[in-house]
Amino acid sequence: MKSCAKAILFLLFLSCFAGSYAQQTDIRVNGHGQSLSQTLEQLAHKNQLHFAYDANYFSALKVQEDIEARNLAEFIQTICKKYHLKAEDIDGTVVLYPNPEPLPPPVIEKRTFSAVVIDQTSGEPLRYCNIGLQGTNNYGTTTNELGIFSTTTNGNNEIQIAISHLGYQRLDTIITIGREDRHIIRLRPFTVQMATIQVTQQEKDVVEMGNQTERIAFNPKQSANFPQVDNSDLISSLHLIPGIHFIGGQSSGISIRGSYPSENLIALDGIPLLETSHLFGNLSVLNSKFVSQAFVSRGAFDATYGEKISGIVELTGQTNFYKPSFELSANLLNVSATANIPVTQKLSFSGAFRRSYIDRWENYLYRSILNQASTNDEASVSPVIRFDDLNLKIALKPSDKHQISVNFINSTDFQERDYIFKDQSRLYRYEHADSNNKGFSANWAFQPGEDFQQRLTIGYNELQRSTFKNAGMSENSQGKGAKDELDTDHNFLKEFSASWSGELHSQRFTHQAGFGVNTYDVSYDYLTNKSTGTKLMDSIIFDNQTAVVHAYFQEKLRLTPLLQARIGLRANYLGQNQQLYWQPRAGLTYELNKKMKLVYAGGLYYQFLSRIRKIDIDNNVDLVWYLPAEEGQGILKAWQNLIGFQYNYNGLSMNVEAYWKNTSGRANLYAQQSSGKEKIIDYFLRSGRSINRGIDLMIQYRHGKFTHIIGSTISESNEQFEGYYNSQYYPSFYDQRFKIRWSELCKMNNWLFSANLFFHSGSPYLTNNEQTADQLYERLPHFMQIDLAVQRRFQLKFCTFNLGFSCMNVLDRKNVLEIDYFNISNNTGSYAVRTDITAIQFTPVFFVNVLLK
Repeated sequence: MKSCAKAILFLLFLSCFAGSYAQQTDIRVNGHGQSLSQTLEQLAHKNQLHFAYDANYFSALKVQEDIEARNLAEFIQTICKKYHLKAEDIDGTVVLYPNPEPLPPPVIEKRTFSAVVIDQTSGEPLRYCNIGLQGTNNYGTTTNELGIFSTTTNGNNEIQIAISHLGYQRLDTIITIGREDRHIIRLRPFTVQMATIQVTQQEKDVVEMGNQTERIAFNPKQSANFPQVDNSDLISSLHLIPGIHFIGGQSSGISIRGSYPSENLIALDGIPLLETSHLFGNLSVLNSKFVSQAFVSRGAFDATYGEKISGIVELTGQTNFYKPSFELSANLLNVSATANIPVTQKLSFSGAFRRSYIDRWENYLYRSILNQASTNDEASVSPVIRFDDLNLKIALKPSDKHQISVNFINSTDFQERDYIFKDQSRLYRYEHADSNNKGFSANWAFQPGEDFQQRLTIGYNELQRSTFKNAGMSENSQGKGAKDELDTDHNFLKEFSASWSGELHSQRFTHQAGFGVNTYDVSYDYLTNKSTGTKLMDSIIFDNQTAVVHAYFQEKLRLTPLLQARIGLRANYLGQNQQLYWQPRAGLTYELNKKMKLVYAGGLYYQFLSRIRKIDIDNNVDLVWYLPAEEGQGILKAWQNLIGFQYNYNGLSMNVEAYWKNTSGRANLYAQQSSGKEKIIDYFLRSGRSINRGIDLMIQYRHGKFTHIIGSTISESNEQFEGYYNSQYYPSFYDQRFKIRWSELCKMNNWLFSANLFFHSGSPYLTNNEQTADQLYERLPHFMQIDLAVQRRFQLKFCTFNLGFSCMNVLDRKNVLEIDYFNISNNTGSYAVRTDITAIQFTPVFFVNVLLK
């Protein structure tokens, strides 16, 4: 009761004291490490107050921090709480003494640390950096799309941090947590020559797994270091990742684990690339000079991605807010120019343009490429080839929490082949193809709070592709026997998209959600006229539009210090048939130790827009963009699972993944000839399914000046279509049972040496067999190619000058990529001409590159 009465009296004293000093100036005490007794003495002298206390005890209490109070009563409350004291008023004197009650358990003050990671030379935010943390509640994290990460500390004033990103020097440092809203951390990009005399640091990583087990990073700047026809082509780096294959020939594209090219999302700054190849499949449209960051997922990706069933390749275009730069590169095929123009440190313009000139300069590389088509009738081919691609980007960064970009891409191709047969031949053949892919996107990423990030994206994309073929046989000396075949087709695709996504971090949890809409407009018309004594007509016309709405929610959580999980649900609504498509997905990562991880990912995936095969009466294959019919035929549904193992220690990294994918809803167009005098060819849409399974292995070892990379795949890809091949499973066109790529890279001062060995088993192709009603297949010969390259770099005062030489296919092996037929028939029989499309043969290639800064 006595202690309770004293407390009541003390509260009355404080209230009276507060009233009497309510008009006083705020009390401010500077904490400079002086004792509390000195502080009270100064305060008493300044305000004519009286204090009583144990001088020895209070001299040991140090005032380290500033104390601010609105009045004396608040000041006494503050020091009593801070130093565990009691206070009483005895005849106008404030008596202070140690509180005899035991100290309450200490409350750990959690502090938030937030930082943005940027490129030291350009100011560009670096997303998906690997962040290692000590002394925090987190076990590691990654930066978001704005390059921002945040964590909480247990009252520590310092944080030990390790940051790594492919293409940048690793940063290990201790940061003092200050009062800044957000710290800025700058990573220095690797350069081959840091000084004019000696190399201080060299980059050896080409591919990196990182903390995000389902996303692989690859370095666009390393693309030019490997042997290739075009030193600005990004595909050489993608090839290093097992399971990724760039298919050559007329039906070229990027295939991931046996997929059709259209089943993969290749996005540059949010713009899906619908056409990914130039030059009959020898080059890709991916310009490595413009790309600054690149990430790939080979399947079983999470719920934040959709409308594709196989793989994701994310590319980010260059941005530079600090220094202008200009890069010019030329080889025997094309010239490429890249520019970065910072208007201010918040506004930047960047762009790249690449154009071929082999239509004007018929050099030996041009002649080597034109020899890629050979016929069994000993015909020669006279091609005309033109291609170009343009990338533009405007980036605005009002603050670290806001980034806006407007992006544009345009890619065109013109390809012409005129087959010149031997003098006595009456055959003729001419082919013409052109395509144009243009796209636009606008992205706004912003972070309204420390743990909450949002992104708005709108985009437009269109593709126009046309082909014209004319083949036949001229009349004989009697003016008879003329036969003519004329093929024309036009495929048009238009796509509009708008989406919102958000991400909220909360201790062990990450909450992700998003929604959006895609609208598609696809048309295709195809017409063939064949005159051979009897008349064959062959045509297809369709025009389709639809809208696909998506929404998703996903949770990522750390179950234990070693076990992470994610579970998500994505849903699509298809306007054409007004149905919902639910897609559950999950993933697990278990860290065996700091060196090794086990990974699982799986789920259900739907795709609505795809590119299907059209197989004509001669068993020739073409790819056609297609939207499902109202009954849903052509909607792809894929169940997939993967399990993997990762190892990373002391320069040796290894990744092994086993995968399985079962896809239904496939559709192909098959030609069927009617009987009778006037023969009509009709196309029927047949449904099918496929099974893909395999094991991918990648080993990368870095030591000294050397980097060794081996990627290998053992896989099987089978298809089954109703009414075709007796409705049995057969190897798909992308079935390559075994693949291996061995790459070597050596950097010695200003010299760089590299080599590639690429081998894979032959792909199936359809034969031109009229002896059976079933279309049979055979396999192409195996593919094997060895390439060598050497580069010399010169570091001048204002520029870097590179000279490079690549020797492609040093074994001069004829590697057949594709086989095409055309038939000339009459009442007495038919004559088939087979054309083999081959990869480039033994060819030396030169390039020069100048970077001005």
